[in-house]
Amino acid sequence: MKPLYKYLSSKYLDAFVDRGEVLFRSLSYYSNYEEMQVRGDRNEGKRVFNPSGGLEVTNTTTGKTSQLQGTFESTVRDREIFVFCMSKVFSPELAREFKSDVCVEIAEPAYLIAQIRSALQLRKWVKQGRLLHDSVDYYSPETEPLAEWAVPERMVMRKTTDYTDQAEYRLAFARGNALQVENVITQIATGQDIIPPTLDGHPQHTLKLGSLKKLCKVHRIE
Repeated sequence: MKPLYKYLSSKYLDAFVDRGEVLFRSLSYYSNYEEMQVRGDRNEGKRVFNPSGGLEVTNTTTGKTSQLQGTFESTVRDREIFVFCMSKVFSPELAREFKSDVCVEIAEPAYLIAQIRSALQLRKWVKQGRLLHDSVDYYSPETEPLAEWAVPERMVMRKTTDYTDQAEYRLAFARGNALQVENVITQIATGQDIIPPTLDGHPQHTLKLGSLKKLCKVHRIE
């Protein structure tokens, strides 16, 4: 497995490298992060469908179809799913985008993943200690979701093509049944009644793995 890269502020460097504190934040945190124009994806934890011609809806009584201007959204239980984000590329430009002054190169990501999986198996609230990990797949909101809208496990590993340059590799786990098929909330969003974003009150969980120095090389970004 090729090296992965974690972009950080230097104030968190010792916690991550020296003490092995791996902070998983909820998907709800990252969606609010983008709304506040910091970084992240406002559609984090969602599968959205927004075709240019509008959504085709069918009146089940008359059988007639019409076009509706709006976005179909399927959202996972985003306060119950936790992610740790890395990148497959080392890029000073990406570091600046993330407002990071250090990049930690993880030379043996398979070992890190194994350590995290072992830590999760000690937590009974993580069903079967299950850890998802994979490259993030990027999609266009104009692409029909088919059955994907009902599969949280798949949605967690998907982001819109606005974020392709991040080349993200993601680790994720959930509380209880948050990853169960069809455990989602669906709606047609019209842009009204938007809840103001906040970075307060979002769940998070830190795994303490012990020193990761042997796995890591630190790059300073100027």
